Amino acid sequence: MQAASPGSSPALPKLLLYLLAVMLGGALLSAPLFHLGKAAHGWLSTSSLHDAGLVKWLLSEIERAQFTRYFNRAVLVCALVFIWPFMRWVRLERALLPAWRPFSTGLKQWAVGFVLASGLLLALGFIFLKIGAYQLRPDPRWWKLGEPITAALGAGIVEEFFFRGLLLGLLLRTMKETKALLSLTFVFALVHFLKPPEGWQISDAAVTWSSGFLVLRQIAAGFGDVHFLLAEFATLFAVGWVLAKARMQTGALWAGIGLHGGWVFGLKYFSALTTYTSGWLPWIGANLKVGLMPLCTVLFTGWIATRLLRQR
Repeated sequence: MQAASPGSSPALPKLLLYLLAVMLGGALLSAPLFHLGKAAHGWLSTSSLHDAGLVKWLLSEIERAQFTRYFNRAVLVCALVFIWPFMRWVRLERALLPAWRPFSTGLKQWAVGFVLASGLLLALGFIFLKIGAYQLRPDPRWWKLGEPITAALGAGIVEEFFFRGLLLGLLLRTMKETKALLSLTFVFALVHFLKPPEGWQISDAAVTWSSGFLVLRQIAAGFGDVHFLLAEFATLFAVGWVLAKARMQTGALWAGIGLHGGWVFGLKYFSALTTYTSGWLPWIGANLKVGLMPLCTVLFTGWIATRLLRQR
């Protein structure tokens, strides 16, 4: 664990300013990106390339893309553009990452986390099926595992290195451990909560230069919905807290990558097999990360993980 350094400037305000710049930049960029996409669709559909396989796929993607998708992509572009000046501003460096552990030990920690998180989450999903909160799709693809596994590996590795690796190490420079963990967990939950509401859209004809800020207003409105706030933000906060505690307990990222990947795998796999029947909030939501029942499952998973990892 990095000791707090009195000579270092606080990193949390800089991190929050980075997030604010990313969201405002995404709001400004989303409308131009939307119009660029529509212009590209018009040009490609009349060009001699419109029958090519890659171009046909691109045209179908543009046709299906609604404004909120352009908003999400604009936010991602701004996050990538601003990350380099942010890294130089706060002095992110390799030394912030936790010490490397032997591969065999790390692989065991990863396996414990992945099996525990995915197993308990899918067990919860099975209970939801039995009580009628969800129902199986007409033709469930039980063995279609490629997308859930890819998403689990990508999110687990990338987000754990960034959040519980670099950012946690950065906060530990100037904060005591508990305050650093709480601050990082809040930022983690906030980042994952900052998305347009499910099912809410702006029609193509209604898109203007300020439409991105309308999306921001809808995101902010989510913090005024007590049921939704308890159902999703609290679960995201619990996930971040369990992952941060696993990182501090083991001194490595393996267990967190396993837990994170297991939750993503369970969420994606269950969502691909089932559909939600409405009316269960705040206990059960539209997916396995929304609701007080998933919140309790995440906390129970963390409680078991701390004991299994302590034994090892």
